Amino acid sequence: AEARLQELQSELVHVSRLTALGEMASALAHEINQPLSAIANYLKGSRLLLMREEVQHERVAEAVERAAAEALRAGDIIRRLRDFVARGETERTIESLPKLVEEASALALVGAKEHGIRVQYEFSPAIDLVLVDKVQIQQVVLNLVRNAVDAMAESEFSKRNLTIVIEQADDEDMAQVSVTDTGPGIDPEVADRLFQPFISTKRRGMGVGLSISRTIVEAHGGRIWVRPAPGSGAEFGFTVQRVASEELYDGE
Repeated sequence: AEARLQELQSELVHVSRLTALGEMASALAHEINQPLSAIANYLKGSRLLLMREEVQHERVAEAVERAAAEALRAGDIIRRLRDFVARGETERTIESLPKLVEEASALALVGAKEHGIRVQYEFSPAIDLVLVDKVQIQQVVLNLVRNAVDAMAESEFSKRNLTIVIEQADDEDMAQVSVTDTGPGIDPEVADRLFQPFISTKRRGMGVGLSISRTIVEAHGGRIWVRPAPGSGAEFGFTVQRVASEELYDGE
């Protein structure tokens, strides 16, 4: 029964990932279409340059180089998507928390610039390695960052700042990640129930993202919370288990 429960939970986490990407589908399509359109334009330009009597090899080389860079950019987006939706086995490994958060944020921030959202990272140099299931914790980061983006995109506030912080938690064995926005904030009546299934502040949201995030974080031995941000907006945060350098050497 315990094995079946774990299997069902893993399945639910996977469905939640697909749901999150489904809600982001149009923004992701636009994000992938941009480099593809740029590649087409650079190659068309190169063809025109090559058809001239005097071929300007430097300009052709530059256009081809830019097309290659855009192809790599599109490939990176698709790679992140593939890794994120992969079912995979639940496995905890030692990961770099800053790298993990950066990768998940890159996916979650698709379309953010179009809404005038400014992003700031504040990573403590003292925090690096954590023991986590990488894809699951990236899902938590994606859920929190995406919620912040959606909240500000739909708000009337002109000031749209998103701050992602990694720092030492109160418990020295834990690292803390927080995502703070300058949106309208959370209704106090909803705040206490926000991590329950099917509770959502989004018009088109299913209300499973934060519930799944709570399940993941608590299964990792951490905690997750929401509180009002100074001024306006909301701060979501969670903790995960740190891995000290001494422990690595002990393991070897």
